[in-house]
Amino acid sequence: MKRLTTLFVLAILATTAGFAKSKHKDLSGIIAVKGELTQKYGQSPAGTPVTIRRVVKMHGPNEKGKEIFYAVEVNGIQETIPSEEMNLIALSTPQTDREFWQQIYLKYHLYEHFYNYNYRHKLRQEIDEECRDYLEKLNEIAYQDDYMTSYVQGVFSKLNAITIDSNRKENLNIRLIQSPEPDAFMLPNGSMVISTGLLCTLDSEDELAAVIACELGHFVLDHQVYNIHRAERRAKRAAFWAEVFSATAEAALDIAHWDNDDDAYAVSLVANIGTIASLLSIPATDRLGMKYKAPQEISADRIARELLEFKGYNPGGLSSALHKITGYYQQRQYNKEIPRYGSIGNLQKRMAKAGETHNLSARPYLRTTSDIVSFNAAMNYANKHYKETARLIHKNIDNRLATDNDYVLLVKAEMALSNTKEVNSHCLALLDKAQELAGTSPNLDIYKQRTLLLMRMNKQAQAADILKEYLTLLSSYKGQDIEGEEKEWTNKEMSWAKQMLDKISRI
Repeated sequence: MKRLTTLFVLAILATTAGFAKSKHKDLSGIIAVKGELTQKYGQSPAGTPVTIRRVVKMHGPNEKGKEIFYAVEVNGIQETIPSEEMNLIALSTPQTDREFWQQIYLKYHLYEHFYNYNYRHKLRQEIDEECRDYLEKLNEIAYQDDYMTSYVQGVFSKLNAITIDSNRKENLNIRLIQSPEPDAFMLPNGSMVISTGLLCTLDSEDELAAVIACELGHFVLDHQVYNIHRAERRAKRAAFWAEVFSATAEAALDIAHWDNDDDAYAVSLVANIGTIASLLSIPATDRLGMKYKAPQEISADRIARELLEFKGYNPGGLSSALHKITGYYQQRQYNKEIPRYGSIGNLQKRMAKAGETHNLSARPYLRTTSDIVSFNAAMNYANKHYKETARLIHKNIDNRLATDNDYVLLVKAEMALSNTKEVNSHCLALLDKAQELAGTSPNLDIYKQRTLLLMRMNKQAQAADILKEYLTLLSSYKGQDIEGEEKEWTNKEMSWAKQMLDKISRI
């Protein structure tokens, strides 16, 4: 094998002998990108199979402008073809991940890019340190769910560009965060950040894969590092990085309980939306190289469509995902700059270039993410965004995936929004549905919410009956030798129920 490699290198040197006193720089190392001639070249007719073996930069008395050459094997003969004539070769459909990414490197001239700008290893190390600091801050709003993390990681791993370039040492990984908005971005150190809001906004794995593929496209094209390098040249490094976290440094990183006063499930924690907005601010994401120019977005989207098709995903997932992300912001009448996406106008332009829009939906994905929808509904409720709470719960209901807890949360949101005879009657029906779904497993929250609703409807006698049932269930629960927060909560609820019974007796 070593002997063959040596002979091949000698063959390349021999083919470049026609350039008097020329020297060459190997830009790619040994590659194997297959294709065929689109027209006659030398003695080889159109349709002849070829293999691109190296990308070489020549130094010497070459024809002006012709410096990059491709060492190509045609019928066992080594040829050097100038990059300007590479339209003579039509690349074949890649068969492996390595072939796919080698083709991307060729088509987007990345071998030349890294030769011209080098890999900037020192800058990458500094960027990695800043990204780690930022990710540590994002831990404040991390979404902790092993199943969901594993699912998203699986999609990411299927698309992952781990074989792309041995000179790039970034560690590609996934981070899930709590955010009501459809956030998704890839930090320049290879950490992909995906929000619960994005998972709720999308309806299929094809769409999720498309969003991930776009971010991988930016990463592969090295857009983040390139943008940071350009920005750093205009400012001293210390000043540059100090501005990155100016917004997040002042953020109040307090975590809000899921409405302790009203909810039985006080053990769940959701992030404060104000904190989320600070951590995902435009200054932070833009300064980390993610303020992409239109040509960068177009290139990343183009790679995404190629990658989706190669991996067996529907390329239409890109236009469908962009359509739903745009719809999210349009529904909320955003008239300001959107973190990472720039503006609704920018999203619409990307949609137009992504091709015909298809409204994709897949039940396996909806079933997988139904708990995320419930979580985001709870996050919005804790932050008093009641309309958004109701909208998310209705998504689970419409998809026939709602749980008893979903129905209870919907009742809370509806009661916070309105107090009419019609709404109250509807809320009673929703609680009946929750009771039906709970079956023989008592949901304590249903009893408390029904009590509050009946009191609102001036049906004190019925409320007293429900309170007595609630007290019986609480006593039974307390008898199970619970400790800690659960015991504290149970005592608090029993005290509240007794006070309510006393109040009703005096009405």
